[in-house]
Amino acid sequence: MKDTLVVIFLVLIWGNFAVKADGQLKNDIAPTCTASLQDVLSSIRTIDTDFKQITYTEKGEIIQEVEGHLIAERPGNVSWITRAPMEQHIISDNENLWIYDPDLQQVSIGEFNHELSKNPAILLVGSVDNIELSYNVSCKHSSTNDFLLTPVATDSLYQKLEMSFINKTPVSMVLSDSLSYRTEIDFIDTRMNQILAQKSFQFSPPEGVDIIRYK
Repeated sequence: MKDTLVVIFLVLIWGNFAVKADGQLKNDIAPTCTASLQDVLSSIRTIDTDFKQITYTEKGEIIQEVEGHLIAERPGNVSWITRAPMEQHIISDNENLWIYDPDLQQVSIGEFNHELSKNPAILLVGSVDNIELSYNVSCKHSSTNDFLLTPVATDSLYQKLEMSFINKTPVSMVLSDSLSYRTEIDFIDTRMNQILAQKSFQFSPPEGVDIIRYK
């Protein structure tokens, strides 16, 4: 199940749509939903939050439930750590990506992917310009706090992504993948735009662990 955590991070966060009065989506000549989402995301310089993540099958059965802590800073600094018994550390300094599994005594090291369609997590920490090239964005329930994103690319690992905000603060994210799994992530005690310690985005593999390098 550790692979699921990595996929959620790498496939963790834009289209010309609006909402009818009854909540149905319709084409929008003025891309108000995309602009609203860009406005919200561009206001996020740093984020420091706890999270709870639950993955469900198509039948609504829970197959994974984890808690952890997320620290992120534009442009591309990320520390995503899940706690025991599913402990895993995913760290990026905007260039390198480390994935550390303590129970496997293994570290995978590669380049951080800045492509929105392959790594929507960087919507929280990367550039939000031209997001319509990677996503179609819709507003849910006539709200500019709740957004539905569908990838433009046909080979995406997931089918849709839902994001909700309160006062421009992320409160939840829901991903639905091609296997009909649904992953809900709730952000808890979120602190926005504070100064973060840069050492949070550096990682030195512990002595004795296996190191796997990939491109």
